[in-house]
Amino acid sequence: NTGCSRDLNTLEPAEFPTDGVVFFDTFGAGLNFAAFAGSKLDALDIDASERFRGSAALRVTVPVPTDPSGSFAGGAFVASVPRDLTGYHALTFWARSSIAATLAEVGFGNDNTGTSRFPASTSLALSTTWTKYIIPIPLSEKLETERGLFYFADGADDGVGYDIWFDEVQFERVGTIINSRPEIAAQTLNVQVGATATVQGTRVTFDVAGTDRTMNATPAYFTFTSSNPAAATVSEKGLIEAVGVGTSVISAKLGSVDAAGTVTVNVGEAPPEPTEPAPTPTQDAANVISLFSNAYTDVFVDTWSAGFDDADVADVQVAGDDVKLYTNLVFAGIEFTSQTVDATAMTHFHMDIWTPDPTAAPAEFKIKLVDFGADGAFDGGDDTEHELVLTDATMPAIATGSWVGLDLPLADFTGLTTTGHVAQLIISGSPNTVYVDNVYLYK
Repeated sequence: NTGCSRDLNTLEPAEFPTDGVVFFDTFGAGLNFAAFAGSKLDALDIDASERFRGSAALRVTVPVPTDPSGSFAGGAFVASVPRDLTGYHALTFWARSSIAATLAEVGFGNDNTGTSRFPASTSLALSTTWTKYIIPIPLSEKLETERGLFYFADGADDGVGYDIWFDEVQFERVGTIINSRPEIAAQTLNVQVGATATVQGTRVTFDVAGTDRTMNATPAYFTFTSSNPAAATVSEKGLIEAVGVGTSVISAKLGSVDAAGTVTVNVGEAPPEPTEPAPTPTQDAANVISLFSNAYTDVFVDTWSAGFDDADVADVQVAGDDVKLYTNLVFAGIEFTSQTVDATAMTHFHMDIWTPDPTAAPAEFKIKLVDFGADGAFDGGDDTEHELVLTDATMPAIATGSWVGLDLPLADFTGLTTTGHVAQLIISGSPNTVYVDNVYLYK
């Protein structure tokens, strides 16, 4: 029995199919169409009455925006077994449309999983006449095991729906593609240690039979280099991470060709953080309506960063105490609109804040309270609001590097003439990094 066993070390890895056919009268071998979420699910059909060659073509019905079955047409042709496309130069197809229109996005490398590494796409001007289109592959060597062979996405042109036909969709070796000109978006990032960013604007332009064709390509097609990895590193997916104080210049290549554009990353020290929690509140819980505090039972808050605001918020801990950390704060909407607060018996508003940012003039920290009025509904004609502006010269005063307790009489919010349905708290201004704790109303 021992002599009959197989030696697996002698086996070669299985090769992936190199078949380049996507659609010739019918789907290529092992291909399925996966419609994009939110698209018109029945937008794609095989049409035997209109074709460039053979017996049928693909027809895509681009809907009007109000179509109840979907506001756009889009999806991907996905292979059940990955294809080896390294031997090809381009995706090609013949296409025409029922009206002169612009196809918003067409390409390959998208398998509709949300994890595709090598999508590449362009837009196309379509006409009512059958025309051959050549879509260059940014770097064929990357497509060794690709499942996403062809995809498109398009909405109505100026509100008008129309039809697109595709035929003879395949990958080909094309000798008329020359002069690769890759590029990345040139930018300067001023960040702190620990920050991350992604290289933007990765694309490549080719001369295709005398006409330029620009492909939007994911960063994974490129090879990135950091001039100073001690300051900033960059991954194969174009993720930049600030790791130390200093300056690094991120450059890129597409294969052996240098990409135009660089990303300059200036990394500064991470800002200081509070090491001690905010003072524990001493108000009697019976006299408090708490929005956020470990010392009390909180009422329901819909969001600490509303969709309309301009800020980032994270839940962090300071010495075991739960805290809200606002960064990039321009203004933040804190909403409790589904269960408004009856604050008619309350006399004060309290918030503890800690910031590493300068608070000397002209820095201002603003707090606005909004009441939805008797009807309890936003913009019902009886809403009231008022905003207080705090500086390093007000009482209370904002300060840098220490917890500041803001105890604000509701009487100072003079425009807040009703408090039976308080529904919004908005903080804004500068400083732009603020730790927030113990947010409550009390009497």
